[in-house]
Amino acid sequence: MSRSGEQIVTVDDLHVEFETGGRMVEAVSGVSLQICEGETLAVVGESGSGKSVTALAMLGLLGNGRVSEGTIAWDGQDITNASNATMRRIRGNEMSVVFQDPMTALDPLFTIGSQLREALRVHRRIPRKQARERVVELLAQVGIPDPESKVDAYPHQLSGGQRQRVMIAGALACTPRLLIADEPTTALDVTVEAQVLRLMRDLQTETGVALMLITHDMGVVAEMADRVVVFYAGEVVETGTVEQILSDPRHPYTQALLKAIPRPDTPRDKPMPAIPGVVPTLDEMPSGCRFSTRCPLADGDRCEEPQTLHEIDGRQARCWRVESSSEVQYLAEVAP
Repeated sequence: MSRSGEQIVTVDDLHVEFETGGRMVEAVSGVSLQICEGETLAVVGESGSGKSVTALAMLGLLGNGRVSEGTIAWDGQDITNASNATMRRIRGNEMSVVFQDPMTALDPLFTIGSQLREALRVHRRIPRKQARERVVELLAQVGIPDPESKVDAYPHQLSGGQRQRVMIAGALACTPRLLIADEPTTALDVTVEAQVLRLMRDLQTETGVALMLITHDMGVVAEMADRVVVFYAGEVVETGTVEQILSDPRHPYTQALLKAIPRPDTPRDKPMPAIPGVVPTLDEMPSGCRFSTRCPLADGDRCEEPQTLHEIDGRQARCWRVESSSEVQYLAEVAP
């Protein structure tokens, strides 16, 4: 884990909409978060909770979506509605991303070297020969064996772990200040996953890059994160340090996520804990607490009202019960 410095990204009350069926639906509702120099912020939550959409909004890559409210500031500069030229200067240069699936992110028709050289040629304006030398250095830095030959290989000629390392090398080519890693170990076996995580940790130590880690894996969170933001149905439901979130979660959803982690001492004949139901679709959001339809603690009128983030001991949770210490204890005892 890294020590944090000044804020480089500030997302404030972000709302993101997409057009579907001839109308606009909201995928992200009032999200606020900050990322500081050199820290690792883990963003967790089930699929469909708005994690990747928030990251794409930060990168200016929403496609047919749009930011309807709120602001995104990069190093103090408002980039919410920045021009394409401004975002091209930032993307890949100061803010980079490692996408979830390298086989779809890497172009199968071009060699690894030609794809990694592109960012260097665009942002650094360095000659082709120097760019190739830099690519070889990057491949060696991320642990690719025989980088001089791999620079001329095509994506299908590399293993899954090597392709993910190539993605990390490309993201680090211009020495960015922020690296967004969207499920970077999803398609990897546990051995390669451990290698990739160790690589990212070592590179962060060497370069001081800040890391926004989007993941479903609480084990990865425990190993990598300084702070954690928990998403549910397009909202932030809890924030805190990694120690606070993992050892003393305050929101019923966070508690349910942690209780669903497989444990080696669980009897084989005991069913795995699971959160009932599914994340609501964008056009069927509950009018009150969005977790109320799945929460074992849902209770009458209070849960039918929209919930706000409550400040508790330097952290936040979006549940009316956490306003009193007795309710927090009650959550800890009866949450699934």
